[in-house]
Amino acid sequence: MKRTEMFFLLLLLTACGGSLSDEQRKKMKEGMEQNKIVQMTDSEINMAALEQGRVVFDILEKNRFDVTKLDSISNRYRVKIKWMVPGAPDAGDIEQQLIEAYVSGIATGSLQDNVQRIHKPNDPTQYDSLLYSRPVVEPMPDGAENLKGVWNIYLSKKQIVLSAAAKK
Repeated sequence: MKRTEMFFLLLLLTACGGSLSDEQRKKMKEGMEQNKIVQMTDSEINMAALEQGRVVFDILEKNRFDVTKLDSISNRYRVKIKWMVPGAPDAGDIEQQLIEAYVSGIATGSLQDNVQRIHKPNDPTQYDSLLYSRPVVEPMPDGAENLKGVWNIYLSKKQIVLSAAAKK
């Protein structure tokens, strides 16, 4: 509901002398919270995405990366989760670039989680989602590391902002 609709609904209910049940009051409050204007800078959104991505990754880790639980975790946190291995034919452009960056990063020892903005195809200046990625490496017998794959967690910008607003 839009803010004006909520206002007129509230005005109508109070004008009629009707009283709201606790459930109706709760729904109205939730509607007002969702329509509240929240301003966040891009850096605040990136930090919130990094934090939320780490939370989801920790849940994956606690579940021992059980692929049978990916759907329930995705639904619970409103994210999309993908496991990508180097050379995967179904990797998107950004996923392939991240894999290449992580493979290059093994030599320098600078592997860490990451957040990338996913830009809208029709407007490269705007983005509506972010991609949290986390590499998984395994040690080789010679002491070097090998990139097993990358966990990609797609986060909605809207959900990030709403979650951050709820915490304030």
